[in-house]
Amino acid sequence: MLGTKEAFLIAALLCFLMFLVVYSVNESRVSGVRELLLGNVFGMAAYILYAFGKELPPLFAYEVANGAYTAASAATLVGYRRLTCRTIRPPWLVALVAAVMASIALCHYVIDSFTLRTLTVSLSQAGIAAAIGLTVASTWRTWPSSRYPLLFIICMCVLITGGHLFRSVTQLLDINAPSHLLEPTGWNVLILSAGAFMLPVLTLGGLLLAHRTIVSVAEDAANRDFLTGAWSRRAFFDIGQRELDRARRSGNALALLLIDLDNFKALNDTGGHAAGDATLLRFAAASNGTLRSIDYLSRLGGDEFAVLLPGTSFDGAVSAANRLLMQHPCADQLNAPAPVTLSIGLAISRDDDTLHTLLQRADKALYAAKAQGRNRLVADDLPA
Repeated sequence: MLGTKEAFLIAALLCFLMFLVVYSVNESRVSGVRELLLGNVFGMAAYILYAFGKELPPLFAYEVANGAYTAASAATLVGYRRLTCRTIRPPWLVALVAAVMASIALCHYVIDSFTLRTLTVSLSQAGIAAAIGLTVASTWRTWPSSRYPLLFIICMCVLITGGHLFRSVTQLLDINAPSHLLEPTGWNVLILSAGAFMLPVLTLGGLLLAHRTIVSVAEDAANRDFLTGAWSRRAFFDIGQRELDRARRSGNALALLLIDLDNFKALNDTGGHAAGDATLLRFAAASNGTLRSIDYLSRLGGDEFAVLLPGTSFDGAVSAANRLLMQHPCADQLNAPAPVTLSIGLAISRDDDTLHTLLQRADKALYAAKAQGRNRLVADDLPA
């Protein structure tokens, strides 16, 4: 039968293995990963000290072991807060670790009560597990993909919290409750064995969150233009189809602005690619400052951009296009043979539109803007 000492040693080994796994993703620089690493270092130390508590000086078996255990859970909580982009208050957690160690010392040297030491540790661990569960639950509505990682972590936190509370109650009420940590009674072995796997399980949950963050960063990089930060051509077609489908369901219109930078090729030929890149960057920055947060600026290639305006009427789209025309910063005229201005073609979605036909109509309007002298807005057609 597995004893408490063996359970703690297995848990220490699992913490070491989880440390190696977490370390393998540390180079991704995901916020919160370093705290998970630190939590497993503290966890290894705590479990080893618990396992050899009878052979160690009392200071290490009691105060240091429980302090390391609390520090491991606190570091894990900080990791989860960072992984979910929540605010943290490390001084409060440092104070918690200090308070637990002080309470353990009081219940060791002054009162000498195993029950009070058990209550101190179990209640603090239950509180930290509950805090991790609430932190993860707060991201439920905004989580961008499958919620399996969230559900797994929340369930584990509920089990961990419930286990520590159950241990506290049985320690208080059961006349046959253990009198020391490593006592090989049935309930004690079962509860401590389950609790010993708390850190490895929570670390696994943290890795699931870190993996989602890494995937999101990679997807965003793949869908962004490397120079301007605007959405890429590929992303434009994905987002455009999604927004067109949403417009059909809601009955709202989707407006499309197709934008071309006038005289850009001449600027590139005269001022070089550095001048061209600087102009593209200035255009993207000015556009992002003008557009709404729900609008999508995409670079389709070269000096051609597109803007998707969800839920926007004809008048609203014209207003947005005019703001872009007025706020567009011209290129450095010292090297530019002609001003770099904007030609904009506007199209509003129809019930029978595909993204391809909507783009065709905006392109037709853009061609007309170029033909009429550039530096202007032309709409494909007036609203019915």
